[in-house]
Amino acid sequence: MTMQEQSEAEVWQNLFVRIIEDADSNILVLDDELRVLSLNPGFYWIFLETYGIDLRRGVSILQTMENVNPALAKLWKKRCQSALAGTSQKVEDEFVYDGKTYYWEIHFKASHLTDHVQVLSVFSRDITVRKAFQKKITEKEANLRSILNAFENSVWLINANYELIDFNKDFFKKYKQAFGIKLAKGKNILDLVPEDDPLLRKVWKGRYEAGLKGRPGKYTDSYVVGDVLRTFEIKTYPIVEESVVTGLTVFSRDITVYKEAEDQLKARNEELIKTNAELDRFVYSASHDLRAPLMSIKGLVNLIRKDQENISLDHYLQLIDKSIHRLDQFITDIVHHSRNSRLDVEAQPVEFQKVIDEVWESLSFMDETNEVQLQCEIQQLGPFYTDLSRLSIVFSNILSNALRYRDKRKKSFVRIELVSNDSQATIRFIDNGIGIASEYLDKVFKMFFRASNESKGSGLGLYIVKNTLEKINGSIDIASDFGEGTTFTVRLVNLQPT
Repeated sequence: MTMQEQSEAEVWQNLFVRIIEDADSNILVLDDELRVLSLNPGFYWIFLETYGIDLRRGVSILQTMENVNPALAKLWKKRCQSALAGTSQKVEDEFVYDGKTYYWEIHFKASHLTDHVQVLSVFSRDITVRKAFQKKITEKEANLRSILNAFENSVWLINANYELIDFNKDFFKKYKQAFGIKLAKGKNILDLVPEDDPLLRKVWKGRYEAGLKGRPGKYTDSYVVGDVLRTFEIKTYPIVEESVVTGLTVFSRDITVYKEAEDQLKARNEELIKTNAELDRFVYSASHDLRAPLMSIKGLVNLIRKDQENISLDHYLQLIDKSIHRLDQFITDIVHHSRNSRLDVEAQPVEFQKVIDEVWESLSFMDETNEVQLQCEIQQLGPFYTDLSRLSIVFSNILSNALRYRDKRKKSFVRIELVSNDSQATIRFIDNGIGIASEYLDKVFKMFFRASNESKGSGLGLYIVKNTLEKINGSIDIASDFGEGTTFTVRLVNLQPT
């Protein structure tokens, strides 16, 4: 080497040493035999204060360590040899100095000066502050995770690329129950929508796109979760950082109970509107039908007063009696209607033949009873339970109709054919009365329906029958030929206790 070359080399070496000494990081340079080529004051003092090792140029770092800390020498030998073999190392060391814990990040990297000469660079820096911040961040993340999982509702977050940032346990659980898919952070949320439901993917993509454009959203969806149809209220809130939307937070709340309550309230409101309309109609018709027999009685009383010789007294009394009976029947129908609406169903054992006998006996006051023959074919196969008082109302109204509308030109009859078993009863009331015209068959069960002004009764009978049967899980059908007769078919469910 010439004098000039040697001078230039010394200049570069001095420059290199100055750069190392002035560097913020702690720097150590070793040769391929792990002797110290150079180190800056930072590295020197760290080793001296931390381990009591006095590093000097030219000494073997492993031998120096061995004399003070054999375990540290063994650890450094492994790291250095791995780096010289071509695998760079990045490690973190923890040590306690003066009662305080410090953390250092250390990099080992080998470089070739020539084909046969290597040097090993060791850089270290104090990451104690960074570790403290990481700890705080981890604690905050743990707190956030705890808060998310404490929610009774589902929460999930996505970034601007639709990637799932985070989610809570409730969302993970419900999503798996609904779609059989396990959620994973970093996955595209749209890719986690079932492949066989492209419409659902399209809907959610539209919602996410709207949210990522800065528009909050509110939606209502229904999904089968755990074999149960659940309804959810879903809200999306954009995540905004420095006026830029960087993601989306989504909240999902199970509102199945509220939805059911809302539907029930809506149904009850509709029922109330219907009931109010029926009530208005009922009050109007009832007031008319209650006044009619009273006015008839009043008129007859006035006639009796004027008839000084009381020639027609018996006739007047018969007419008054009929009016009173008509009034009593109407009041009875109103009471039956009211009781059926208010009282709970009380299932009792029933003997059908006994019920029929009692009802027929109660109708003996009607003039037509002696003109109509009652025929019964009863097959009660085992115990049968239903509401006894409601059953009597049904029988009474149907049989009284058969009596009122008998055909006086015929030998009248009403036949009851009944078969009951452990599950149900089928009852047919067949008469050979005047029958009902076909155009009226779909109206006979409506409140206050009368086929003509000459029709007898209150117009409530069959309406009460239908509503009463609905209360005890029953049904009624009608078939009739005008001038030939009518058949009512009643079906009842056996309410036998289990």
